[in-house]
Amino acid sequence: MMYKFWVLVIALFTSRQVSGSMFRIIGGHEAPPEYGRFHASLQNLSGHHVCGGAVVSNRHVVTAAHCVQGANLKYIRVIVGTTNLDTSGYVYAPISILIHPDFNHSSRDYDIAILKVLRPFDNRHVRVISMRDEELNEGDSLVLTGFGALEPNGESSRQMHALNLSVFDQETCRFAMRYSKNVTDNMFCTFTKIGQGTCHGDSGGPVTKHSYLVGLVSWGIPCAVGFPDVHTRIAPFIKWIQHHIDKSRCTTNKNRTNFNPLPPM
Repeated sequence: MMYKFWVLVIALFTSRQVSGSMFRIIGGHEAPPEYGRFHASLQNLSGHHVCGGAVVSNRHVVTAAHCVQGANLKYIRVIVGTTNLDTSGYVYAPISILIHPDFNHSSRDYDIAILKVLRPFDNRHVRVISMRDEELNEGDSLVLTGFGALEPNGESSRQMHALNLSVFDQETCRFAMRYSKNVTDNMFCTFTKIGQGTCHGDSGGPVTKHSYLVGLVSWGIPCAVGFPDVHTRIAPFIKWIQHHIDKSRCTTNKNRTNFNPLPPM
């Protein structure tokens, strides 16, 4: 009965009309400054925000694979250490992109990639966020942060916003998204209500639980029109990420900076 109830709720939400001018796609509040310390903005050379990411080592950022597939390194800049792209931020140049070998662009399965930057992040302004290998259960409270657009077809935001979300039932999500893509076990869903969720520019951004990284924004039906948002689970990829971070450190042992994982807020 609960299953049918949620499907009905989603159907009712999608039938309602919402004024674009009233959309606050990624929440009703600006993100606190501490979120800017581990959140990365992937930009083009003109300074336009394209995707998000999360700092997972002193030289590595994880993001969605679809954000960087086919991208030319020389046209990417990684901005960290800020929640306002107009007033502050620290610019880093990526020197490598590693896309998960099993990534499928059509299905968005294995939608994860690692960027390595030229020089270590400045730990006065940037902090590593710890990754957590734990099961996510329906109803768990999460936080999504991003610079995504605040309305459909809008420009990405210069101010980071944050939204409190809940983990959505996996089977109900599969049913709701069945005409779009298959929700695999490498994914999880979030949903609150119409007018809250992800939009253009949020892809690759971190989803956190108790200040630990548990997901990256992957795909959905933009923007906050009543369908769940779908994210890449971090847990299945922690060993893969750590392996490549360790491998990279073996080849570049100079200019190292000590980092402490981001403490719980």
